[in-house]
Amino acid sequence: MRAALLFVMLVFSVTCTLAQQFPSERFHIGSVTLNDGQELKGRIKYDLDADVILLIETGQTNVTTLSANQFQSFHIDGGQDRGQRRFYSVPVVNQTGYKRPRIFELIYEGETSLVAREFIATRSRTSSRSSFRRSIYDPFYDPTNSMVTFRYLAYDLWLIDGEANLSKLGDNRNEVIRAFPNHQSELRKFIKGEKLKVDKLQDLTKLIGYYNQLNNL
Repeated sequence: MRAALLFVMLVFSVTCTLAQQFPSERFHIGSVTLNDGQELKGRIKYDLDADVILLIETGQTNVTTLSANQFQSFHIDGGQDRGQRRFYSVPVVNQTGYKRPRIFELIYEGETSLVAREFIATRSRTSSRSSFRRSIYDPFYDPTNSMVTFRYLAYDLWLIDGEANLSKLGDNRNEVIRAFPNHQSELRKFIKGEKLKVDKLQDLTKLIGYYNQLNNL
């Protein structure tokens, strides 16, 4: 499910995308727990494409690169908007059949949890169709039909159970329901009765919470 469910960050310009720092492009105060249980504190920058983090330990200046197979988890301070963000290293079977640890962010925690991998997406359109072209007094007004480019955060979402089994969520209601291993009929009725929208994070977490309740009956 590629939708900016948590929040959307947009940047735009008349001819090209303006420079904009996204969360993955800067360091954050946090800590990482290594595979042996040792905790290292400092500033952390993550790269989900490469499944690595960069760590500058407190009181140090050198940068250490840690891959997902070297740590269990890490957390960072996401600021007032996002609070503490928690990430985990989860083994995923790749196309060759081997397991490779990848980094996932915990969005909702339960018997079945919701995890995500964020990515920076782009979208372009001509300025003549842009809502930013309102008048000549608008700083983004452009009479030349130049290209406007947006950069924003989007997310791929997965369900994960207590055994670290992952099930990727699709782009519509039927695909989301099929991601759950059982109780699909009950989930379908719940979505209809509660008028849930599976492209809304709050509704999606409500659905997962209901699924966990069904499993505990």
